[in-house]
Amino acid sequence: MRSMKSMGILLCFLVSWGPLKGCSFKDPVRVGFVGPLTGRFSDLGIHGRNGAMLAVEAVNASGGVQGRSLELILANDQGTVSGALASVQRLLSQGLRVFLGPMTSTQVLAVLPTLEQANAVCLSPTASSQVLDDRADALFRMAPSDAVQVEALAKHILLNRHARTVVIVWDADNEAFARAYAEGFAEAFRRRGGIVLAQHAFRSSRPSVWKPMLQPLEHAGSEAILVVASAKDTAYLCQWLAKKGIRAAVFTSFWARSPELVVYGGRTVEGVELVSAVNVDPETSSLQMKDFVKAYRHRFGKDPNHAAVFSYEAVLLLRGALERSLSGHLPLPTALTQVHDIVGPTGPLRLTPFGDRHLPCVMERVAQGRFHVLSHIGETR
Repeated sequence: MRSMKSMGILLCFLVSWGPLKGCSFKDPVRVGFVGPLTGRFSDLGIHGRNGAMLAVEAVNASGGVQGRSLELILANDQGTVSGALASVQRLLSQGLRVFLGPMTSTQVLAVLPTLEQANAVCLSPTASSQVLDDRADALFRMAPSDAVQVEALAKHILLNRHARTVVIVWDADNEAFARAYAEGFAEAFRRRGGIVLAQHAFRSSRPSVWKPMLQPLEHAGSEAILVVASAKDTAYLCQWLAKKGIRAAVFTSFWARSPELVVYGGRTVEGVELVSAVNVDPETSSLQMKDFVKAYRHRFGKDPNHAAVFSYEAVLLLRGALERSLSGHLPLPTALTQVHDIVGPTGPLRLTPFGDRHLPCVMERVAQGRFHVLSHIGETR
């Protein structure tokens, strides 16, 4: 049976498109990387680029794709919708039809119509908004949906941290993810008896606007604060809370699970907790993850974040799918959902017929400048 993806708008791949069609067998397979290499979301883009580069180097060292090397073509979208659209259109004009990225859910939603019209594939390492779940489109995701993560976090705050009141702050510059995460969490929290005192949206691109918005937190009297924002902005908010003497427990989303949270937040982010689908804890992570972290540190001189891990895995999955597509004369979208024999740092690289991914998740806490696993929760969807 064909996958849901290939039964949708991408049925024409088999006859009208192929990453190797019309090329010399000596030409590289070109893959476009679209991510924020500058700007407030640059931790996603830089780590994502690094992880993809590490995988491309490994693939090429082991023979490439049926003797063809992979070539990563970089485009800096600057963390904006307009930048993502311009980057995609520029790479499409150069003949590229396989994309890693964009990295945020908002940008993915913005570029999907353009990619679908061009019969291109979008393999996003980090887009995880539940608004993207179960869609027959050009999108394939390495990060699991946040739908189960918000349920797990609401339960943890109420039962394990005994906090009954929460204020939610979220970044409207990544609205497709942040709003869905905030609203999904709020619904789960209320359903279990919790009280959401307030929700505040801000725009990280306009700090002069969002900083005054935080003033009401001083008087909210909430036991917990959930921040749905990038690592940098979560860190800055924690600094502000510490400066104001606000002692509410702080929780954040998977988006902020990056070394930059500690780099920018320092002691003020100690104790911050989140649900994560990437376990790089040296004491509890898998052997594959430990090997990846070691290789990443050796290559780039720092620890990876989730974008690095998922970008690395995206390239491994893509290589397997390209091999399967060529040998079995399959459309690439079909091949991406039929690869079941590749294991990455987070485990088996398997996608659902809709191009989504299920993964176990863990509860983590920042302690002594590192992310430490508190408990294993189960599988996200």
